[in-house]
Amino acid sequence: MENEFDVIIVGTGLTQSMTAAALAKAGFKVAHVDPNAYYGGDEAALTLDELATWAERHSSPNISDQVQQCTTYTAEYCSTLNVSHPKQYTISLSPSVIPAIGPFITSIIASGISRYCSFKLLGPVSIYHGGQFKNVPRSKEDVFRDQEIPLIEKRRLMRFLMFAAGDYESSAEFQGKENTAFQEFLRQTFSLSEDISQSVVFALAYCSYADEPTASALSRVRSCLQSTGRYGPSPFIVAYYGGSGDLAQAFCRAAAVNGSVYILGRRIANIARRDPSSETTGGGRRYALELDDFPEPLYASCLLSSQCHVPDLLRHQVAPVSAEPSSGYIRPREVARGIVVLDSPLSLPAENSEEPQTTQSDSCIMVFPPGSVEGGSVVGAVHVLTAGPGTMCTPAGKCVIYLSTPLCDQERSPKALLEPYLTVILSSVVPSPNILFQTFYTQRFPAGTERTVPVYSEEDTYWTVPVLPADMSHAVDYAAQIAEKAFWKVTSSIRGSDAASLEVTSGFWVGAVNEVEVDEDSD
Repeated sequence: MENEFDVIIVGTGLTQSMTAAALAKAGFKVAHVDPNAYYGGDEAALTLDELATWAERHSSPNISDQVQQCTTYTAEYCSTLNVSHPKQYTISLSPSVIPAIGPFITSIIASGISRYCSFKLLGPVSIYHGGQFKNVPRSKEDVFRDQEIPLIEKRRLMRFLMFAAGDYESSAEFQGKENTAFQEFLRQTFSLSEDISQSVVFALAYCSYADEPTASALSRVRSCLQSTGRYGPSPFIVAYYGGSGDLAQAFCRAAAVNGSVYILGRRIANIARRDPSSETTGGGRRYALELDDFPEPLYASCLLSSQCHVPDLLRHQVAPVSAEPSSGYIRPREVARGIVVLDSPLSLPAENSEEPQTTQSDSCIMVFPPGSVEGGSVVGAVHVLTAGPGTMCTPAGKCVIYLSTPLCDQERSPKALLEPYLTVILSSVVPSPNILFQTFYTQRFPAGTERTVPVYSEEDTYWTVPVLPADMSHAVDYAAQIAEKAFWKVTSSIRGSDAASLEVTSGFWVGAVNEVEVDEDSD
C-alpha cells in the first residue's frame, strides 16, 4: 500500500469528511484515518444495538480522556435493549436539520454526494405555550391566517420579519444592539409580546437561552427566512438514515471515489514531525503517523485533526482553522441529551394547525421555552426532533425522539431534567405510545485550548478543527464554513501561489454539480 500523501486527516466527523472530499476532488492525495470502527465521529449514526453498546461504554467518565481537548460523554441511564430488529434503526449522536439555503446545502449539491443520499422536507415546528402545542408560522400567509395572533401583533411581527430577512446590519434598529439579549431586543425595538418573542427566540432563531446576543440570533433568523420556500414551506430538510452521520459517510465515499485511502478502527500510536531533509523515507513529507497493527507509518506534508488527537509534543505547533461560529455565540459547555424509541408514530395535535394529522411528516421539531413545563429547566430551552420510517430511521410503525437542552443545573441528571418534557409529549398523544428503549447522557464540550501563540503563519502545516456546537438547526452550516477554511489552508500550504488557479465553481468544490432532489412527504 502507498504510504505517502499530501495530507492526513484524522477523524471522520462531518467537518473532516467534507474537507477530505473537497481535497480529493481537487486532486490531492488524502489519507483519512479514524480510531473508531465507524464513520462520523461525534456526528455518527449508529444502529440501536450499537447505541446500547456505546451508552454502556460511556456509563462512567473515562479518566484517560483528554478532558480539556475532547468532547466527552457520560451515559447516566440506559434501559435494557429489548427491541426486535435493532439493526433496522439508525440513531444519530448529533441530530440536526439542514437549512435549505446555506453553505452546507451548497456543499451537498456541489460535491455530488446527493447521489448517495436522500432528503425530505421537515414537518411542522411547534412550540409549547400555556399547556398546549402551537404550530409556528412558516410564511407570511401563515402569520395572517393564524387566528391566535391579534392583528396589531401580526403587523409588528411582519415588520420584524421584513427587517430580519434583509440587510439589517447597517440599520438604526440594529446598530449598538449587537450584544443586547435577543428577547429584550425584540420587545424594545419591535414591541413584540411575550408569546410572540418566545416563538421567535426559541423556534425561529433556535436559541438555547433568552439572553443570547442579538447578532448571532438574527443571523439564524435570516437563514430560516431565506431558506423558506426553496423546497417547500419548511426552511429545513432532513437527511435519511440518521442525518449527519450518513452525510459524513457520504462525503467519505465521495473522497474514496476520488482516490482517498481510508483506515478505520486502528488506534493512533504516534504522530511525529520530521526533518524532511534528514530522512531517507517518507518522500520529504513533514509528518509521520503510526497506527497500531499497521505495517508502516503514513507520511504527509500536512495534517488536519481535532484537538484531542494532537500529541503533547506538537500542541504548541498546531494552528486552529477557525474560532467560534459567530460573534457573541454562546456555546453551552454541557448538554443534556435523551434518545427515546417509541412503539408508534408521533403526531402531536397543534391547536392552530389546519393540517390533517394523516398528512403530517414524522420528522418535526418541538420547542419548549424555559419555564414552560413544571419540573423542567427555567434557564434553557429544550429542543426536540422526531424521526421515523419516513426518513428510514426506524422500522414501520416506530418513532425516535431526540431531546436536548443546556445542562445549567449541575445537581440534576439528564434523565431528571428531560423526563418532564417526555411526559408532556407522550401525554399529548392519544393513545399514548409506549417506550421501547431510552438513554439519557451528558455531552461535555472541550474548554477550547489552542497553541500558545494563535497567530496564522504561512508556515503552518498542522491544523485543528473545532468541535461542532450543539446547534440542531445550523451546526451543519458551521461545519461547511470550517471545511472551506481548512481546504484553502491545506491547498495554499501545498500549492502556494498556484492555489488560486484551482477552477472552483461553487465555494471550494472543483467541478460542482447543480442540484439536489428532496422527496415529497407521503406520510
